[in-house]
Amino acid sequence: MNDFGPPFNPYDDLPDDPEEAFLQLEAYFNSDCKRRLEAANNNDRLDIIHIDYIAQVLAAINALGLEGQFKSDVPSIQDVDYDTYLNFNKDVMHYRTMLLIRRSQRQQGYAVRFDGTAKRKIHHHLDQVLEIFNKLEIEENKREKLISRLNDLQHEVNQPRTAFDRFAALSMEVSGVVGDAIERSKIMDLLDAVGRLFYGAQTERQKQLPPPKETKRIEPPRPTIEPPKKSPDMDDDIPF
Repeated sequence: MNDFGPPFNPYDDLPDDPEEAFLQLEAYFNSDCKRRLEAANNNDRLDIIHIDYIAQVLAAINALGLEGQFKSDVPSIQDVDYDTYLNFNKDVMHYRTMLLIRRSQRQQGYAVRFDGTAKRKIHHHLDQVLEIFNKLEIEENKREKLISRLNDLQHEVNQPRTAFDRFAALSMEVSGVVGDAIERSKIMDLLDAVGRLFYGAQTERQKQLPPPKETKRIEPPRPTIEPPKKSPDMDDDIPF
């Protein structure tokens, strides 16, 4: 860490998604709480450190509009002991686990796995996009933003699974920054080629998924046809 740089602010550049923002903030609060506990001496009030963590987490929950999924109140300082902290920490861990599972399930739906050939093709297309970015007659800060989005996608492609949102972010940045119709057309043609590789990988993934289980059809009850009731006088009408 650079001691001469600005202090880290956990509230800078929070994700737009409230659940993602909560995961990021709680991880920071938890780490800071553990750091303070480890540095505490015999004269320090540990209950104050515990309640600081509880108050920060609950404030994040309220600010992010997640109250409906997590109900609790900040306890008074005189009511806080180590058991209070442990019980609250257990509830937060339960909530964090649910969010992480939910996030993983969402990412599985919006991420694909590229083979080596597809990755090489994508990097080839993105290298061409970078060449165009470097030649664009735009403000330098806009060029840096475009290249930053491009680098994010290139890094994502190298991961075991590639999330679609990096590609979408680059496409949106191009639409908002690149004004020349000809240059934008060239870039969008290259991005369209990348998009087709995403589509192909997603289609291949869907082919590999097991088919849905066939629901066993319940046959409707067959109507029973009762034979006509025999009249007591029928024997008299039979000629033998």
